[in-house]
Order: sequence, then C-alpha cells, then structure tokens
Amino acid sequence: MEVIGQGFNLPLEDMAITNDDVEIYARWLFEQNVRPQAVIQEGLEQEFYQIIFHHFSLLFQPRIARASSATPSPPIHDQHASTNPINNSASKNATFHLNMLPVSVHNGIMPMSFNSSSNNFSQTSNNQANPQTTAIKETLSQLVQRHIELCKKTLKVLTMAGRTLRLSEETWSVLLKVVLGITDYLLKEPSGDACNLNVMNMADELCDNLLQVLFELWLRSNTMDVEMWDILKNCFVRWTHRPKTIQHWSLTSLALTKRIQNLIYGEKEGTDGVYINGPNIKLDLPIEFVYYAWHRIIYLIPHPLQLPSSNFTLAILGIGNLVDALNFPNSNRGNLENTKTNSNHPDGNTLLHMFGTYLFDATSKALKADQEQQRGCAEAFATLCKIFCKQQKREPFLRTYIERFYAALTIGLKSDACLPTILLSCTELFTTDLEGVRMLVPNFISAIRMVLPKLRFICKTSVSIDNLRLAAIKVLSTIMCMPNHFDKVEFKSGWDCDINSQNENSSLIGEQELLITELIRVLYDTSNDVDLEHPFLSLKFYILEVLLMSLKTETSSYNMRYILHLINVYVIEDVPFCPGLVGTVVKLIQDKILTMQLPADVTLVAFDVLMDFVNLYDFVKRDSKNVARELVLALSRYVDTLITAGKLAQTYPLIVQAYDCMIKWILVSQWIVDDRDCYKAVIDTLSKGITIFDRESATINTPTEPVNVEKKKRRDTAFPQTKQLFQLPPRVNKGSHHNNNQSDNNPNHTTNTNSNSATRKKEEVAVKMAAEYCMSQFVNQLGRFAPPYEHSLGGFRPDIVDDVLQLKKLKAEHKNLSEISSIRCFLIDKRSLLTIIDVTNHVHKDAEPNNIPSIVAVIRDTTGKYVWSMETRYKENVMPTKQSTLKITSSNADNTSNKSEHSNINSSIRTSQETNLIVPTAIAVNEEELPSMDKVFVPETDEWKQWKMVKTLMNRQEESEKLIIMQRENEQKSDKYRASPFKSNVDDKNPRGYRLLLSQIGYLLPENRKHITSLCLNDSIISEMEKLDRLNERDCISISAYYAKSGNITLSELIESPPPLSQEFVQFIHCLGWPVKTSEHKGFKGKLDASISDTIPYYSDRTTEFVVNVPYFLKEPTADDNGRNDAGRLTAIYQQISSEDHVCVIWIEDLSNYKSIASLINNSNCTNSKAMVYIFINPLKNSANGLYWIRILVPSIGSSQANILASQRLNENALIFGPLVDGIVVSRHALGSMVRSTAISAHQACRVVTDTYTRPYAIRKEYIEEMTHRHRTRLPLSQ
Repeated sequence: MEVIGQGFNLPLEDMAITNDDVEIYARWLFEQNVRPQAVIQEGLEQEFYQIIFHHFSLLFQPRIARASSATPSPPIHDQHASTNPINNSASKNATFHLNMLPVSVHNGIMPMSFNSSSNNFSQTSNNQANPQTTAIKETLSQLVQRHIELCKKTLKVLTMAGRTLRLSEETWSVLLKVVLGITDYLLKEPSGDACNLNVMNMADELCDNLLQVLFELWLRSNTMDVEMWDILKNCFVRWTHRPKTIQHWSLTSLALTKRIQNLIYGEKEGTDGVYINGPNIKLDLPIEFVYYAWHRIIYLIPHPLQLPSSNFTLAILGIGNLVDALNFPNSNRGNLENTKTNSNHPDGNTLLHMFGTYLFDATSKALKADQEQQRGCAEAFATLCKIFCKQQKREPFLRTYIERFYAALTIGLKSDACLPTILLSCTELFTTDLEGVRMLVPNFISAIRMVLPKLRFICKTSVSIDNLRLAAIKVLSTIMCMPNHFDKVEFKSGWDCDINSQNENSSLIGEQELLITELIRVLYDTSNDVDLEHPFLSLKFYILEVLLMSLKTETSSYNMRYILHLINVYVIEDVPFCPGLVGTVVKLIQDKILTMQLPADVTLVAFDVLMDFVNLYDFVKRDSKNVARELVLALSRYVDTLITAGKLAQTYPLIVQAYDCMIKWILVSQWIVDDRDCYKAVIDTLSKGITIFDRESATINTPTEPVNVEKKKRRDTAFPQTKQLFQLPPRVNKGSHHNNNQSDNNPNHTTNTNSNSATRKKEEVAVKMAAEYCMSQFVNQLGRFAPPYEHSLGGFRPDIVDDVLQLKKLKAEHKNLSEISSIRCFLIDKRSLLTIIDVTNHVHKDAEPNNIPSIVAVIRDTTGKYVWSMETRYKENVMPTKQSTLKITSSNADNTSNKSEHSNINSSIRTSQETNLIVPTAIAVNEEELPSMDKVFVPETDEWKQWKMVKTLMNRQEESEKLIIMQRENEQKSDKYRASPFKSNVDDKNPRGYRLLLSQIGYLLPENRKHITSLCLNDSIISEMEKLDRLNERDCISISAYYAKSGNITLSELIESPPPLSQEFVQFIHCLGWPVKTSEHKGFKGKLDASISDTIPYYSDRTTEFVVNVPYFLKEPTADDNGRNDAGRLTAIYQQISSEDHVCVIWIEDLSNYKSIASLINNSNCTNSKAMVYIFINPLKNSANGLYWIRILVPSIGSSQANILASQRLNENALIFGPLVDGIVVSRHALGSMVRSTAISAHQACRVVTDTYTRPYAIRKEYIEEMTHRHRTRLPLSQ
C-alpha cells in the first residue's frame, strides 16, 4: 500500500498510473474477496479503510501552483476577508489534514517561469505569440482536465464507501476529516482563473462535487460531535465567497426542513426522508439526529450582510425558501382534498426568532445597498411580508416585531428596487388583524401612485410591468373602502409629504389626466375643515384619481377589467357620501367606450358596470338629469357605428350588450317620455337591429373581403365571447325562415358563399333578437305607470285580469268554450298572444251611459305578460279634456264611431271641425304701434294691388267655409228628428269591444288580416297559455348560502348541525333578499315549497328573479313510519334543492383551509352538483370590525370532464363576472348588494361557459312561434 499510495503523488503526465491506483483501491473497498489476505484474516478492515482514505486525499493537491502573492486577489475575497475575522485567525481546528498532503511535493515539476517569473512570462506573451507556449497551454489543459476527472471519480468512490461500507465511528471521523480537509484546502482559495497559464481552476471545477459529497457523507455519519460541527462551521465560513457554497447550504437546509415538517406535522406534510442531491438519494436518518443536524445546518452560514454582494442575495433566497416551507406546510399539495391543518405549525414569532435578525438587518440596507445587494433586500421584504400576512391563530406578533416591520416597509416603499417586490407581496397585508396596519395606508397610496396610472421610476426587476400594475391594483382593492370606515383615525404629522411631492411633478400627467384631477377635486373638496379633522377622508381623492386615471392610461386588457370592477365597487361604496360620483364615472366610462379602441372583453365589462349603476339612478337624477339621456344617445351612436361597419362576426356581442345597457337606462324611470329627440334616436337604433336582414339583403351583392382561414380557426377555437346571452337554442337556429329563404332565392351561390352566409346569419339573428327584445320592453313598459316595485310582487295580479282563470270558470259553467264571446284570443305576427276580455257590463260610473265598450287586453309576448285596461268614450265636439292615464280615450276612438254614422261627410271638413287647434300667441310691448297690412303698402302700387287681390280671395274662402258649416249644422238638426228603424242594427248584447280595438289598430283591414290569427278556445289553448305563463319572463337564479366557522368542518356540520349563526350572517342573508312567505309567494321559488320551508330570501328586479337556498331555513324532516328520523335526510333534501345552483356563498369566520369546503360541497353531491363559483365572506374582526374580505374560488373540480374543463375556462376568465373580485375588502353597508350582483353575474357566466344558457326571451319566442304553426287557420273575411 505504501507503493500504491505514492502513485497519488505523481505529476500530471503520469495520471494513468494514478488512475490504476484508484481502480485498485476501489476494488479493495467494494470487493471483499480481492482484498489482501492479511487485512481479512486479522480483521483490519477499518484501519485498511482509513489508510485508503488518507491516500486518496493526496490526489487532490493541484499540480500547478497558484499565482504568487503579488497577484491581486479577486475583490470578493478581499471583502470577505475584511468582514470575516475567522480568516485572519490561526485555524487551529482545521490543521488536522495538513499531514495528509505533502508540502511543496510538486514544486519542481513545472518551470519556475510559470510561477515566480509570471510577470515576465505574461509580458512576453503579450508582445509576441509564442507557438511553443500555446502548445504547452493546450497540453496542460488536457492534463489538468484528466486530473479533475480522476478527482471526480475518486469522490464517487468515497461517496459509495459512505453508502455501502460499514464504517466504525473512528473511520467515519477519518473519512469526514479527509473530505472536509480536501474541501477546505481547495475551496478557501479565491475563485476564478488565478494561474497565468489560463488553464481551468481545479477548485472551481470540483466545488459542486466536493460540496455534494461533503454534505451527504456528513449527514450519513450521524455524528453529533460538537467539535466536528464547530470545525465544519469554521471551515464553511472560508468558502462563502463561492455561490455554490450558499446554494448547497440552501438545498441541504431545505431538505432537512421538509423532513422536520414530516416529523412534526404528520405523514401528509414534508418528506419521509432527507432527499439531497436529487430525489433519488434518500437518507433515512435517526429522528434525534435530524433535529440536531437541522439546527446546526441552518446556522452554518454567517450573517448575510457579511457575505459578498452576489452571495448575499443567494443567502436571503435560501432563508426565504426555509420560511416558505415552515410558514405554509400545505403548499406542497395543489389539490383541495387536504386534511385539517395542524395547529402546531410555527407561528410568526417563532419564524422571526429564527430569521428575524437576518431579515430586518437586510431590509435596513434597502436605500444604501449597491445594485447586487438590492435584489437581496427585496427578497428580504418579500419574506417578511409572507410572515406578517399570514393570520396568527395562537399568539399575535410581538409589538417589537410589528414596529420593526412597519419601519422597514416605510423605508422599502421609498426604494425603487424594493417597491415592486413589496407591492407584489402585500396584496393581503391589509386583510390581516395587525395592530396599527392601517396607518400605512398613506405610504401605500403614495407607492401605488408611483406605479399607477403611469410608472414614475425605472423598474429594474424581472417582474413585468403589467404584473406590477396588477399588484398595485390588488393592494388598492384592499384599502379603497377604508377612508369611510376609519374616518376618525388620525395620522402622524407630515403623512402627506410624499403624496404632495408627487403632485408637484406634473410632467408625466397629460391634459386629460389634469381634467380628471380637477373634476375629482370638485367632487371631494379638500379645502374645508372637515377633511382636516378627518384626514382619512382626504385619501378618497387620491384613490378615485388613481382608479379613473388608470382606466384612461392602462393598456393591459386584464388590468382594465380589474379596474372597472374596482370602480364599480368604489362607486357603490361611496355614493351615499358623494352622490355626484355616479354621473362623473358614467361620463368617463361612456367616453372611454366611444373611443372605439377598447378590447371587446373590456367593453363588455364596461357595459356591465354601467348596468349596475342603473340601481343608483336616484343619486344620478339628484345630481344631473342629463346623465341618462347622454348615455342613451351615446350608446345609440355606438350601436349605429358598429352596425354600419358591418363586421358583425366580431362586434355582435358588443351590440347585444349595448342594447341591453341602453334599455335598462331607458326603463329606469319615465324620463324619456318627454324627450322626443332621445326616444326617436332609440327607435331608429332599435329599428336598425330589427331590420338587419333587410340591410344585409340590400348589400348582399357588394364585394366582400376574402376570409382568412387561419384567423377563422383561431377565432373558433378560442374562448367564446363573454356573455353571448342571446344565443338561440339549436332548434330555433334550424327553423329560421331567413336561412331557407336566402338559400332558395340564391340557388347559384357556391358552397363557400353559403357557408359564409350561414356564419353571418348567426350573428345577425343575435342582433335582431336583441333589438326585438329591447323594442318589446320599450313599447310595453314606457308610459305604463306601473305601481312602484311591482316586480317585487312576483307576478301577482288580480283575478279580473287572469284570463286563464276566467276561461276555466267559464268552461265549468258553459262546458263549451267555443260559445264564449266575452273572451277572445289572437296570435299577432308570431310574436304576441293577445287575449281580449270584454268587461263592458262590469264598468259603470255615474253620469255616463251604460254599455260603454270596455276591455282588458292581456298581452303575452316574448318579454312577459302585460295587462292594459281600455274603454271607448263618446264625447261631444267640444274642447278636449284631460284624459285619464289608465284608459284609452283618445280622439281616434271618437273618429271611429263617427265614421260609421256620418260617412257622407267630407273627411277633411270633419277633421277641421272636430279638431280644435290652439295656436299660442304672445303680445308684444308695442303691439299697438304695429301698422296694419293696409298701411304697409303704398296705394296704387303693384304691391298694393297684389295685396288687395289676396285679401279678396281670403274673404271668398271664409264665406265658403261658413256656408259649408251651416249646411252641416242643418243636417245634424234634421238627424235628431229622423225616424229610427223598427229594429236596431247595433248588437248591444254581444261584446263588441274586441272588434273596436282590432278595427282601431287596423288589423281588420283586408291587407292586414295576414298578421293576426284568431284562436278557437279549447282545452288545448288553455293548457298552452298556462305553459306559456310558466315559462320564465326573467332570468330565474338560485344560489346556495352556508355558514362555517372554518374550513375544517364536515358536511353534517355545514348543513344539519351548524354552529350558532352569527347575527351578522342573518342580517347578510336578509340583505341578499327580503324574506317572503313560501305559501303566498307567486314568483320564482326554485325547488322550494311550503312543505320544506316557510320563508325564502327573495329578490327581483325588471330582468331577474333571485332566490337564496339556506339550509338553516328548512323545516326539520318528519319521522318515517317506524318513528325514525334519518340524520342525513335533511342533507339529502338540501342537496336536491341546491342541485341547480352554480354559485355558493359561504360566510366563514376563519379562512383556515377554506378551499376544502368547495371540495366538500362538490363531493357530497357528485352526480348532480353544478356548483362552480364559491364566494367566501370573511369578517375582519378586532380593529377592522365592519369590513369583510372576499375570496372567490373557481376550482377545477366537477362531476364530469366537461364540467372540469368548463371550470378551468371560467377560472382563466374569472373577470367576466363581478363587481367583486378575489381578495377585495368591502364594507358592511354595500356587502349584500354587491354579493348579490356578483352571484347573479357569476351564475350567468357559468351557464355561458357550459353552453346551457338561453335568454327567457328566446325560449318564449320559440314557443309562441310553435303555437302559431299549430293553430294556423284562415277565416273568411266576414269573420
């Protein structure tokens, strides 16, 4: 062995011999049968191993000496040496390996000029290219590379020895000392090429391998020798100038931390072993040693500020990984099926005890750090924010740590390098219960204004600008409701210095932004003393300014939709305190839409926001009555522009949504009745949509651009346009007359033309249906003078106008409906079902003759059921009196009756007599001084003669008119004495009101008979009318609502035996909908009835009926025949009731493990559950009482693969519903309305992505058309 051992000292050119030595030793180590017999017989295996390990260490001495001391060392090592006193002291504990490496054993191998005369050699090489020197360098590079590979091979042998051989404690000590000595000898040297021969540095090449072998063998040894660990720490400090050292420390610490997680938190957490150097190397270590090694390894590195700048960042990143592993023990599992969270995970104080000194000291250097250290400071802020943003269950943070954290944030928000990281990490900071955290609101608003609406600094981080702006928007969503909530909170003096300094820099602000700023300043006048006493209120100016100006300048589609939702929430939050806010925001959004430059998805969200503002019309009309008018006119121009452009394939969802928004603002009140120009513009715009087919047929021969096949493919496979709510059912599309007519009229069209026409037809049908829907609403609602909140009655109407009920009663009396004449039914234009009930005998008033034709018209069309009461009045030819608002008593009815009796009178003369024109006149101040026409012209002139001629003609005309009037009066007098016939030809017994109405409308004219179809009353008609009434007139939506303490609950606790309901939760449910009695309710009930529930939380408006299914309002199930009451019966009943609910609202007191509730609800009813969106409401307690944190979850779970894919699509496009967004904080007074609006919007989005949504309008339209086809009859003209 002495001979073989000398082979490890051989020079580079003899490395082949050394390689053979390594092979021999490897066989002796791992093949017991080839070892020397003396070793086997005398049991000298351990001593034998130790000798081999010593000999192996000789191989690792570099054969080429390093540069002389005159060569300057790298600056990193200089900095390290100056900050680390261990390098300057005598390393007594590290000298144990010097006897293993012969000192200067290879000094004579290389020429001296390569070492001591390096300067001369370098000078020569710079002056001329020496071929011999180049050849020597290439040869040396090959030899050094061979030496390095042999060293790597030896390290593998040492690693395998530690894995496979049974080593004694002494042998382990020798092996560790050998490896540690080799590592320290090589890695303590400066990194980089320090040899003038420009060959590779052996230490740099072996650094990674040496550290891997060292950490693995050190852990495998299970040594708990304090002296050995101290030696490792002292040596480790000398290697920290190398990045690989910090990286391996970080990986080893993290591997031990995950094993600690498994030992503390159970099998579901961490790992079942220590995995180092990859997932395939698992160390099964004793539990006691794992705890000891974890503690020693974590504190192996010195203070990060003592490290070089590059390694400082790596150390902070390593600490951040450790904090993440400890702070979020469940983060390694991406699914929702997690168990109850172990309450023994370390709290924030524990983590700060461990790493707080490192992190706080690192953040204190944020403003003074160089460019390399700035990233490390930013990472330190990110780690601290993760610690402080997590809710503390056991103990709150120590006040010392909170104060240091706030001080650090105050500094970090002023650093351009740290500001982006802080914003990205603090999106949930203000949702915590940290004491005094809301005092940082001014600092964060100042920081947000550095990012929004325009970036005011040079961002050097790797974060994209859009993501940075999104983070700022999310932070803003958590603080924008606080000014009204904390209006009496005082700030420290000088809190607004940073904000004011930003306002002074107006170079980045454009003209439009300045106008917005001045407009907001008028809304929030900050000059009064109230704002000085309540500084929190003054922040509203800056918050609204950021939101509105960001909407003007933002370019990211996702961010713009997010901002629009926040604007919606902010307006609803603040409108009670600032009524003029609505009109201002509506005007700005309106102008933004009219630029025609917004992406389609952003425009759709903007329309949603405008429609949500309809509910705030009372505030709008108080501030400005022209807001609604200007918006409607703007939308009319917008739709006209899109229809004229003709690109319906891309724009039809925008047209449909614009129609919907426009009609909601029109019908919010009767303001448009007196605005002739506005309603004419609306009618023109709707008419363009209704006649879209005629427009297309007129321009069908115009040349069109060729269709790009690739673009069409991308459009068809992409996510569908949001809220295509006028999509027809499949059979409606198939039965479209227009497709058939166009194909018949154009037989010569090619296949490609027909396919393009079919593609266009889908968009045209959607626009036409939307326009018809809005026109029907416009006609039926305008001027109707319905009682306030009639929609809240759930469709309740008196029996006198219930035609179906009256038909059933008449059938019971007469048994032959065809003989009934008091009720007539007609189908008009395949759009409406008109029922006319003659109520002539029921209407009698004093001072009026009997048998006045009076009717009740019940109109069923695609938008619903409407009832009009009408009567015809016969009046004398006197001045028209004021007409009743609920009865049709217009002059048209008088004309109809008079025409039948006096048909021989010239119509023009009768019209001139019966129509009393009132011409308004005004008396001038000097009217008496005005000359007459006779005095204007000079006598005997041509003008005077012309005037005389005109005057003569005028006199003749007056005499002629008087004569005609006298003749007519004589005829009327003679009629009074005319003998009446023996038998009256007027049938005053049978109802005639329906004939008068149809005649007056014009449907009795022969040319109009094709538009009306008379229905023969029978049982089939009655059943069809009942079925039509059962078809929803409005969107009927039901959602589920639950109450939970935390996510760690069972299904029984969630439904059957919940904890005591909080008063806030009950109030919230009543804000979602008012309680109605199930037995008396006439409107939508979902799947509830009086046998299951006594009351229902119900809400409705003009377009929606909304029901909340609450399990705690259900009746207890009765016992079965055997007297048993199944414990799960209530759960089964509720699952059946809520099976159609797409949205679940969960009031949760503690958000711990809240995502598991979604999985619990879905798995409990996996076959029928359609829930896709889960809205969690978490009340912020303690200092934030009255504020609520909203979490919105769209998990990728479902009962089928199609449902899972739909959930994924919705999750990727979660901003298509709102106004609430995930992570927002709202106040109590706006919570109920915003949750309800979000639930309705989310329900519609779920139906859209699952392709199951059709507007009630389309369904009713299809049914009426089917009725028309079934009852198509042709009656004689006499009937």
